[in-house]
Amino acid sequence: MAEFVVCLPVFFLLVIGGVQYALWSHASHLARAAAEQGSQVASGYGSTPAAGTQAAQSFIATTGPGTLTNPQVSTSTLSGDVAQVTVTGRAQALIPWLDLKVSATSNAPIQEYRTSG
Repeated sequence: MAEFVVCLPVFFLLVIGGVQYALWSHASHLARAAAEQGSQVASGYGSTPAAGTQAAQSFIATTGPGTLTNPQVSTSTLSGDVAQVTVTGRAQALIPWLDLKVSATSNAPIQEYRTSG
């Protein structure tokens, strides 16, 4: 009986840890997908960085509204005509004092028409 008393809390701690890892992983994948969506829109022909920011925010709102808390999206244009979108936020926490930050960045070359010669 003593082994059961010791092993049961350890088992529950492992289960909660596994679920917390799954929540963090899901939030991380959502941030990466939103950054990729935003960079693809921002790099489109005739598009703007604001359109990329809006696309990433819309993706987060429709795909996982409660998965990524406090999402922040920043879009910039790097040298060499590259659109960069960064999504940051926090994963949901089962453990109250745990603060799991999530960040993802995606780059895409800006599509533009260039004449030869």
